Amino acid sequence: QLLLQHLLEQAEAGGLDELLANGVQPALIDDLRQRPSRDFFHASRFDGLAMTASIDTKALQICLWRRDMARHEETLKEYFIRHDASSELMRTLFTLPKQELQRLRTELDMSKKGPTGRPRMPTSAIRDLIHQDWHAINQEHPNEPERHRLWMLHQKYQAFSITTLYGVTSEFHDFVKRPAPQPKVAPSHE
Repeated sequence: QLLLQHLLEQAEAGGLDELLANGVQPALIDDLRQRPSRDFFHASRFDGLAMTASIDTKALQICLWRRDMARHEETLKEYFIRHDASSELMRTLFTLPKQELQRLRTELDMSKKGPTGRPRMPTSAIRDLIHQDWHAINQEHPNEPERHRLWMLHQKYQAFSITTLYGVTSEFHDFVKRPAPQPKVAPSHE
């Protein structure tokens, strides 16, 4: 039944040339178009009808893997929004347009909620622990995207928002990137 429905759907979706090239007669396609789906059910139960299907298993595995990855990314986006990741951080980690982010926040009923301003930092002792754990995560998972590593860190520090943890993990970024100031040398009066 499903094969016959798929055959008809393929013809309707512009795959008629491929069907004709594989030996399906135009008259059969026209006949299938005219029939109710219950006829497909009866045809599928007919003992004299042989149907075969060919599946490109490698392409199917790739398709399913991509779908799993997309589902994982959607779950991660939702997790970050629910755990107060700022709009700027979401757009940085996931390259989301503002409209997409707003749509997600609305769907999750989080459109009014969200951090504003700079997050309050934990105490220096806790920040030191966060830095140590962040370093360990980066050593253990160097090829994981930053958003996945940040999720791992949040699993250990769920009392803090994602934005706060990101702030702690990146608090030295600006310091490291800036060149050291050059000492001013007073002109000599010799």
